[in-house]
Amino acid sequence: MKNNFIILIIFLSISYSFSSCNTIKYVPENENLLVKNTIIVNTKKNVDNEITGYIVQRPNQLVLGIPFPLYFYNIGNKNFETDFEKWKLNKPNWYQFTAGIFSEKQAKGIRNFKYKTHQWYLNNGEAPILLDSKKTAQTIESLTQHYLNEGYFNVKVSSETQKLKNKKIAVNYIVKTDKPYTLNSITTTIKSKILDSIYTIHKNESFIKKDNQWKLSSFISEQNRLTSLFRNSGVYRFNKNAITFDVDSSNYKSDIDLIINDSIGNVPFKIQKIKNINIYTDFSYNTKDNPIKDSLNYNGYLFLAHEKLKYNPKLFLNSIFIEPNSIYKDKTRELTRKSLRSLKNFRSVDIKYTELENDFLEASIYLTALKKYSIGFNTELTHSNIRQLGISGKLSFLNRNIFKGSEILKFSVQGSFLDSKDAADNESLLNAWEIGGDISLELPRFLLPIKGEIISKRKSPKTTFTLGTSLQKNIGLDKQKFTGIIDYTWESSITKKHSFQLLNTQFIQNLNVSSYFNIYNSEFIEIQNIATTYFNETLNTTNVIDFINANINSNFEATNPVEFKIAQNIKNRYNIITENVLIPSLSYTYTYNNSENYKDIDFSFFRARIVSSGNLTTLLATNRDKNNIKTLFKTPIAQYIRTDLEYKKFWNVSLENVLAFRSFLGIAIPYGNSSTIPFSRSYFIGGPNDLRAWKIYDLGPGLTQSGLEFNVGNLKFISSLEYRFKIINSIKGALFIDAGNIWDISNSELTTSKARFNGVNSLKDIAIGSGLGIRYDLSFILLRLDLGFKTYEPYLPEGNKWFSNYNFTKTVYNFGISYPF
Repeated sequence: MKNNFIILIIFLSISYSFSSCNTIKYVPENENLLVKNTIIVNTKKNVDNEITGYIVQRPNQLVLGIPFPLYFYNIGNKNFETDFEKWKLNKPNWYQFTAGIFSEKQAKGIRNFKYKTHQWYLNNGEAPILLDSKKTAQTIESLTQHYLNEGYFNVKVSSETQKLKNKKIAVNYIVKTDKPYTLNSITTTIKSKILDSIYTIHKNESFIKKDNQWKLSSFISEQNRLTSLFRNSGVYRFNKNAITFDVDSSNYKSDIDLIINDSIGNVPFKIQKIKNINIYTDFSYNTKDNPIKDSLNYNGYLFLAHEKLKYNPKLFLNSIFIEPNSIYKDKTRELTRKSLRSLKNFRSVDIKYTELENDFLEASIYLTALKKYSIGFNTELTHSNIRQLGISGKLSFLNRNIFKGSEILKFSVQGSFLDSKDAADNESLLNAWEIGGDISLELPRFLLPIKGEIISKRKSPKTTFTLGTSLQKNIGLDKQKFTGIIDYTWESSITKKHSFQLLNTQFIQNLNVSSYFNIYNSEFIEIQNIATTYFNETLNTTNVIDFINANINSNFEATNPVEFKIAQNIKNRYNIITENVLIPSLSYTYTYNNSENYKDIDFSFFRARIVSSGNLTTLLATNRDKNNIKTLFKTPIAQYIRTDLEYKKFWNVSLENVLAFRSFLGIAIPYGNSSTIPFSRSYFIGGPNDLRAWKIYDLGPGLTQSGLEFNVGNLKFISSLEYRFKIINSIKGALFIDAGNIWDISNSELTTSKARFNGVNSLKDIAIGSGLGIRYDLSFILLRLDLGFKTYEPYLPEGNKWFSNYNFTKTVYNFGISYPF
């Protein structure tokens, strides 16, 4: 309660300091600070963000209802230089006293420092928005035009101002729309028989239909539709300027006549075919006039090179969609351009058409190649839930077109210094390191043992082979990993992507098993307590398992069932974490993302992934270990199935204010050869990108409070809601709520009832955290600090679950790079 009271006092103090700021400090006499705009449409207040977007002049930005940028601006002194000179004249003794204590140079330095400080406030804050009658008139004009475009031809827009106290003013925009006009008769005047026949076939797809409301956007959409239709039906010369609409409106009805010209510049529109296709594989502007030294005609495609042809024509044509003797289509032109760029073999791709005799076309594809060999070195700052901070470097070697089919061979070595929680010395910064190398081969097609086109080349099929290894030091038990992947990817549309990993095999070997109880010290303390209390023994970190095997038996269970289960759990976790494991999996991933570009802040994202491990390998394997587990190369084979579902949604609430939602559900079920999920494939919760009110691994499973360093489960749910807003310039803020937990759904006798998922009843085990964050956007990287407060702790006794530890002493400080989701 004391900490909560302190939080309240701090909050009230900040609120008071903001409220005491004079918002009209720099509002001149006879001017007014604009504080509110309201649009009233037919006596009702508008709530449509699109309509609000037509307002030209907006009030100062609000941060959680407070004009923080304006307050920040008002801290600065615009008249500092003038005020300073007045101070020198009015109080010469003080100035001389200051100059006496400091030198004249130092006094000027102090003055310059204060001047720059005030300028910093002024430059980073937001000046007061003063009502501008010209901008009000522009808003009226914009609103009027908008409603005219929506078919309200009798619309009337006016404004009225409402003066408030202290030089503040609000503006109301009054919109009276009257009834909208609707489309009545729709006729066509198409002189070209070719265009008319194409139009007639696709007439039902029209955006302008009888009885629809008159909307300018419908006419623009129809113009674009017809332009695309004709240009993808072979009419190469067609452009949208050939389309006009004659509109006759009266009595809230509009008669439409669609007019399409039959020629451009007196040259009639015709369906044109492609006769020749030339592919310049080594084009350069500097050598474009040099003679062609090598050429090859393959299936109607003429390959040309100023030096030697370096591409296999058969394989290269997988990226060409323009075909000889086919009609011209914009789609095939753009598809070819996109496909060639995706090869990552060319610096530029240019496709031009030339008209020949008898209305034939010649397509020329000019390709400027990248260097065949390239070496790259890059460094980056990394961050994840487990590895709080990392500095990595990567050296890579690239060989393009290695087999003359636009393939890319890449070899890279990388190293990292990490700040890892699971290091033995987890108090030091950059307490661990990792080195590794991998080699990959990317082919712009599917490589399969069977012939035939399984996935259309229009869907950008790719095959990637990867072999890699890595070695960790001072990270957990110092794992060494060997990885082999065969990945097939394709795109069924702009928004839908698929990945099928026919093989994703990972061999994990622990190199530092003897340090287990040094790293997981809480487990050692628990077993030491049992040894001291019941056996009067003192253990060291190397004989813990021997002690459990010798003493924790059925006789001990009969008298001490709780301690027996604790000891067996410790042994079980030891076996899981220290076990070397082979994970031969195959997986399928479906991704939907309708984001238009990386700047888009209003989109949806969904990903579903299913993984199956060990089925074929255990079927073929014949060797078993002493526990009757099938092995390959003396290593147990992991057999499980895992499914992950993730959904994210982002809403652009207002200018630079975003509401973000994320939900994740994952389940992993061991079976057959495995009774548990490999530690590296289990779920955990907590950390900067997860449930931010708990540290990584600190929560769960279920209602348990084990106090162990690493808590994992095989069922996970988490959901987050975050409101992101701009504070000033590159400084942004966030308010968030996270909810989630992990559970155990195995049938292990060692799993307690509190850790198990028991259907709907277990939903009450979901923990809730809330908090606030501050982010600094450097454009190329975003630095983040999130403060997480434990809001609902399901493992606490009834009556204490809500807000018991909602204070700064229990706050979890999360440093992150980029957004959490």
